[in-house]
Amino acid sequence: MRDSLIIFAKEPKKGRVKTRLQDYLSEIQCVNLYKAFLRDTLDLTDKIACEHKILAYDAYGKSPRYLKKIAVRYTFYKQKGECLGERMYNAFRFAKDTGASKMVIIGSDSPTLPASSINKAFGLLGRADVVLGPSLDGGYYLIGLKSPCSGLFKGIAWSSSTVFKDTIKNAQKLKKKVALLDKRYDIDDVRALFRLKNDLSKIRNRSVARWTRKFMNSVIQLTDKNDKIV
Repeated sequence: MRDSLIIFAKEPKKGRVKTRLQDYLSEIQCVNLYKAFLRDTLDLTDKIACEHKILAYDAYGKSPRYLKKIAVRYTFYKQKGECLGERMYNAFRFAKDTGASKMVIIGSDSPTLPASSINKAFGLLGRADVVLGPSLDGGYYLIGLKSPCSGLFKGIAWSSSTVFKDTIKNAQKLKKKVALLDKRYDIDDVRALFRLKNDLSKIRNRSVARWTRKFMNSVIQLTDKNDKIV
């Protein structure tokens, strides 16, 4: 049995990624920002010493050419399911079928997520059935399981502010022991982008989110005064 780390990612295409930022960034800028997030996520997961790493991808029915170019050391798994809950459950099943005893899913919207948080999640799965990393928007940036559990994802309004609370309620109904990580934020809108730029300016280690830093420094100028990108 082994630990499996699963990254959920999309093939970067115009009009398909970071769409909530399109009032502030062009479609191609949204694509390039997402590419930076992807590269920073892979840099992060390269630091995680787990036996198996899976990239669960959505490529809109085509081959994930960009993802395969940058994630050559990963096992590729095509996401399956109508909603996010079904896709995560099926990814957990895939990992379990390949011999996983502990499984952690992360996305690619938290370029400053520390490796210690992922390592802690695997550690917590030694005594908990479910590990969640709650997001400030009411969702979660990480979920860890020891066994796939479809009931955990039932009846949840995905992309809403109640995702985390509803997942906790499902876990309680199923009598699952839950452990929590610290709250963090995903970069889904311009306010989060402002916050990310500010946070990066305070991190002295320039290797943290280096691709995102490069994109922001070369393309984006942010001002908190009028809440717009100029």
